[in-house]
Amino acid sequence: MAQTLLRNWKLIAILVVFAICIGAWQADRKAEYRRGRDEMAAEISGRLKDAAIEKAEEDRKSSAVYQTGKAVREERERIRYVQVPKLVERVVYRNVCVDSDGLSVINAAISDGD
Repeated sequence: MAQTLLRNWKLIAILVVFAICIGAWQADRKAEYRRGRDEMAAEISGRLKDAAIEKAEEDRKSSAVYQTGKAVREERERIRYVQVPKLVERVVYRNVCVDSDGLSVINAAISDGD
């Protein structure tokens, strides 16, 4: 057996070099795949982070608009609650149940849609 190995040492050396080259090539492919996968994962993560930040900013803006509108509506309603009892307490000496001030408050409430 040792004699067969000595006789075919060139062929064995070529096969060993060939096996080493194939192993190195496969290791390089795996490393390149991992690098690409990691780069894509980082890019996707960055995009998701940017989208989340943008969504949060849009939510803040829409919340601010809503809160402003809500404050305006609540203020109008508060004014109505204060004005209506004052108008009801007035004595009306005519056949009309609501005077001109009361009518303006009612019309304002109707036009506001509340």
